[in-house]
Amino acid sequence: MDAPAPDNVSQLRSFLGMLNYYGRFIPDLGHLLKPLNELLNKERKWQWTSVCALAFQKAKALLVTQEVLTHYNPELPLRLACDASPYGVGAVLSHVLPGGEEKPIAYASRTLSKAEQNYAQIEREALAIVFGVRKFHQYLYGNTFTLLTDHRRSPLSVPVKSTPSIAAARMQRWALLLSAHNYTIEYRKGAQHANADGLSRLPLPQVPSKKQGAVEVFYTSQLDILPVSSTEIKRHTMSDATLSLVMEMVTTGRFPFAKDAGDELSPYLQRRNEL
Repeated sequence: MDAPAPDNVSQLRSFLGMLNYYGRFIPDLGHLLKPLNELLNKERKWQWTSVCALAFQKAKALLVTQEVLTHYNPELPLRLACDASPYGVGAVLSHVLPGGEEKPIAYASRTLSKAEQNYAQIEREALAIVFGVRKFHQYLYGNTFTLLTDHRRSPLSVPVKSTPSIAAARMQRWALLLSAHNYTIEYRKGAQHANADGLSRLPLPQVPSKKQGAVEVFYTSQLDILPVSSTEIKRHTMSDATLSLVMEMVTTGRFPFAKDAGDELSPYLQRRNEL
């Protein structure tokens, strides 16, 4: 995971909450997190040391081990947990195993843009859901899944009258986008939503890509270097016996009777008014 190191106690607490959420899959977790847990002491001044940084890196690495993650299985139930902080969104796609345990398949997060940070909290919660659904579209589309949120009122329900018109229109578009999916919404208390919460509070930075996509490059090349030119088409048309006759008929307006035309000219005579 490329999540940045926490800058304060609040971010650290959210990260530790995520670790503890999957703690049953990680042996000896308490010993590893000891340097980080000590930073939560109110009597201790916040100081991010090399020992803390090492513990943080080791803890992140544990979240992507085979003990914690599971492979996607189309036969198992899917859950998508989404959450938003004032500056980021996070999503976790998980399976519910036959024993009832919840194991993650993949994590996702991103930092909000300046404009998105100005959204109301319910808009950010809705944005987190849209982000998660788009990110894991290949797993969710065509499947039934449970959408987990810590917001009591469904973020993508009908906007209340006090919602600004621009925000209401935005959320209606998002609701329309999600209507293509088959899901049920389940409310979770914040304390039970630590996996998505941790990702939203330590989100990956936005890195705008300026690299041109392969499809764009392909079509640009086609426009720059066409496979044939109009001159070549004209030359080959004039040298073709059938097409040269068609050209003469179109130019002079003299078309033979259908009974007098051969098999090669019949298709053109049937569409003489379109030539």
